[in-house]
Amino acid sequence: MHGMGDFAKNPSGMVPLAVEISLYLGGAYVLNVQIGESIAADILNGFIMNLDDQVDYFAKIVQSDSKLSRGFNAVGYSQGNLIIRGYVERYNDPPVLNFISMHGPLAGIGGFPGCSIDTSLCRAFSELLGGCPYNPFEQNNLAQANYFRDPLKIPQYLEGDRFLTDINNEVTLSATYKSNWSSLKSVCLVKATADTVVIPNESEWLGFFEDGSFDRIWEFTETPWYLQDSFGLRSLHSSGRVSFNTTDGDHLDFDTDFLLELVGTYFL
Repeated sequence: MHGMGDFAKNPSGMVPLAVEISLYLGGAYVLNVQIGESIAADILNGFIMNLDDQVDYFAKIVQSDSKLSRGFNAVGYSQGNLIIRGYVERYNDPPVLNFISMHGPLAGIGGFPGCSIDTSLCRAFSELLGGCPYNPFEQNNLAQANYFRDPLKIPQYLEGDRFLTDINNEVTLSATYKSNWSSLKSVCLVKATADTVVIPNESEWLGFFEDGSFDRIWEFTETPWYLQDSFGLRSLHSSGRVSFNTTDGDHLDFDTDFLLELVGTYFL
């Protein structure tokens, strides 16, 4: 599942990656999911289709593909990982067996891409605009608003966010979400050490800013969703089914050979 601004039929990205994975796995069937009826729609929907609808669309595609009927392994890139995570928790039929998340903002974002929260200007910008994503219009029409978790506006986030609060089981507890996530055979989380897009990049390992602060970051074992095992992360981790990897450089800057090594480790 591709990320924001990309598209399933991208001849210089998603298509060759799918071909390489297929060849590496001896001709395995690989599907790049397109969100929409055209390339233009696929690109645009990464911005203006809310993540609830994107997850539903993803589910429709994979459930209609007979080659995936017995389950499948999933690779997500950037925002695409939230779609896969939403599918696992809400649907998982057919089930995801193993999940590789390449630089996915799985715990949300708390800053604006390319604007380091360490600078006073970017911090002020985040603090000024952080409440805006939680009004109904943005939640319904802007995908990125669905996973903006402002650490200084947690009450507004809990009240107004329609997606991340749900899959985190932060407001209404769903036993199905926890059961589905806990059923994964493995989850491989890959973090870009110099990521300037996902802020904080610890989100790619399911950590995040501590509530009420931009100055301290929770490691994933310190987060409420881990400590409360709200969606099954602690259960998965305690049984040895969560792995952590890093890549040098910025967002989605990785060698294909590195991805293939992960595929060989977790999909075979």
